[in-house]
Amino acid sequence: MTATKWRKKLFDFNCDIAQSWGIYQNEAEFEIAKYASSINISAGFHSGDPLNIRKALLFAKERNIAIGAHIGYPDIQGFGKRKMEFQKEELEAIITYQIGAIIAYSKTFDLQVEQVRCHGALKEAVNDSEEIALTAAETIKKINPWLNLIVQNSNTKALVESTGLKAALEVDFSENLSIREIRQMEVKPDTIHFRTLEDIKRAYDIIKPAPINYNRVENQL
Repeated sequence: MTATKWRKKLFDFNCDIAQSWGIYQNEAEFEIAKYASSINISAGFHSGDPLNIRKALLFAKERNIAIGAHIGYPDIQGFGKRKMEFQKEELEAIITYQIGAIIAYSKTFDLQVEQVRCHGALKEAVNDSEEIALTAAETIKKINPWLNLIVQNSNTKALVESTGLKAALEVDFSENLSIREIRQMEVKPDTIHFRTLEDIKRAYDIIKPAPINYNRVENQL
C-alpha cells in the first residue's frame, strides 16, 4: 500500500489535554483522550501546570499516543480567548517558550513532540493573519523543522508550507458532522479535533484513528 492511499483511508483524532491549573482541574479531557491518536498538551500560558503536563506525558507514553504542544497567549485568567497584540519578537518568544517547555519535559520520558496546535485567540490570529501565521511557522521551523503546525483552513496551510514547515489541516468535529461527510469533503483534513466524549466515541465506533507523522510516514511504509 502506498503512503498516499494509506493516508486517504485514515484520520488522526486529536484533542486538547492538561488544560487544568491549580485547583481548576479537568479530568474529562483524559476520558476523551482515551479515544484519540494524538493529544495537544497545554503549555502553561492559557492553562496547564507542570504536574498536569507530567500526567499528560505519562498518559501518552502508556497509550502510545502522539504528542503535540498546545500553545496560546499569556492569558491564564481569560483561558487564552482574549485578543492580544504583540510585536514580532514578543510573539516569537511566546511561541518558543511554550514549545520548548513541552519538548524538554517530553525528553525526560523519552518522548518526542510531533505537532503544534494553537489555542483560542492565538489560533484565530494564525488563521486570520498572514503576518502572524508566517511568524508562527518560521518560529516553529527554527525550533524543529520536523514539527507540524495544525491549522484550520487551506489558505493558512498553503501559507505555512510556503516556509518549508509542514501543516496539518484540521476539521472540528461536532454533532452536526459525520465521518461520512468528512470523507466526502473536497479537501480532506489530516486530523479531526474533538471536544466531547460523546462525539469522539461516536466517531471511534465508525473508524479507528491512526496517529499520523505527517513528515515521516512515507519512509515508514
